[in-house]
Amino acid sequence: MIGDSTPARANLLRKHRRLAPSERRRSLIEAALDCLSRLGPYGAGVREICDRAGVSPGLLRHYFDGKDALIIEAYRTLTREYHENLHRVLTGPAESAEQRLRSFFDAYFSSQVTGEERAGTYVAYWTLGRTDPTIQRIQRSAYRRLRKQLAPILNELAEDHGAQIEAERLATSLIALLDGFWLDMCIDPMHFSRGKTSAACWEWLETFLRGSPPR
Repeated sequence: MIGDSTPARANLLRKHRRLAPSERRRSLIEAALDCLSRLGPYGAGVREICDRAGVSPGLLRHYFDGKDALIIEAYRTLTREYHENLHRVLTGPAESAEQRLRSFFDAYFSSQVTGEERAGTYVAYWTLGRTDPTIQRIQRSAYRRLRKQLAPILNELAEDHGAQIEAERLATSLIALLDGFWLDMCIDPMHFSRGKTSAACWEWLETFLRGSPPR
């Protein structure tokens, strides 16, 4: 999965074999995400990224218009693949809306998303997003996409419970809850277990539905 740590040996192997352009581009994206996680947004320079990818600094400009363009493309790739994975969960073969949402919570809090490396990557992009308008646009687009992914299944769940809801408004509240738990898990993973966190999200959702007006 993109953003996961790559063993140093794999980087050495990359230095000794010729990669296809698509593979080289991908390796630079993975290296950028790794460096952002380990070194932060201001420590991840061209040399550090290229060393991690096993290429000379001059090769970066062959694939991207400089480091900033690479950092932005890496974020686009990260958010696209992340939401594609969540979409597969939400539209999967599970029989009920409840089952799909429970699987969604599990995916949202999986070790690949809440692990130390991934947390570092997102914190770096949140920092960059304070001043970079392109990063801001990607972030806003990602949240809009997630709300639209959640709204239909929340409507389906509400129908199953005989409740009347405003789906996008509920999706906004649910995302805020998920993000709060996600951050807590990244800060203190020993206190916030994935199973308990997923269960807490479901309990909140059930409580909300019980308090909603009937259809």
